[in-house]
Amino acid sequence: MASQSHFINVIFTILFLSVNVFSPSRVSASKALIAKVCSDDAILDHDFCLKALSNAQANAAKSVNQLVDVAMKEAVAKAHTTLNVIVEMMKKPSSPATLEALKTCQNVYKNSIRSFGMISDELSEDAMSANYDVSLIGPDAETCIKALAAASVNAPEIANGNHDLQYFSSLGHGMTAKMN
Repeated sequence: MASQSHFINVIFTILFLSVNVFSPSRVSASKALIAKVCSDDAILDHDFCLKALSNAQANAAKSVNQLVDVAMKEAVAKAHTTLNVIVEMMKKPSSPATLEALKTCQNVYKNSIRSFGMISDELSEDAMSANYDVSLIGPDAETCIKALAAASVNAPEIANGNHDLQYFSSLGHGMTAKMN
């Protein structure tokens, strides 16, 4: 009897999940929203947008605001990772020029993390301000890029982080461009 009862519970659970969690309409609605957002003319890099929004949180989003929130959280996580690399590099013996370049990049990443983190809250209050603020993060990455180049610092992880800052800034700008 216990095995029959267990079997019925398993079948019921599978049916419940297939109807409520794995419903094609839920998945396709979220994927349609992502496709619509990423194909918009305001998004400069459609492939990056699709890649950045290919996670469970984005697939669960029901609005553009929720997608912006997901993208900005991903941007914060990537910026934190790069900031940790910068901090670790600063602990190693290096030239004064290298240390100065790393300090510049550290400031860029601290400001970027703060800015990306504010976008979702700001979006609910003033979409135009959120759009403007997120657009400033990309050019800030240039400050780090130039500082590293001036000090002849070869740091591929930071270079990738700078690339991510620019892309997420552009993505956030594109996603918030038509919101009012």
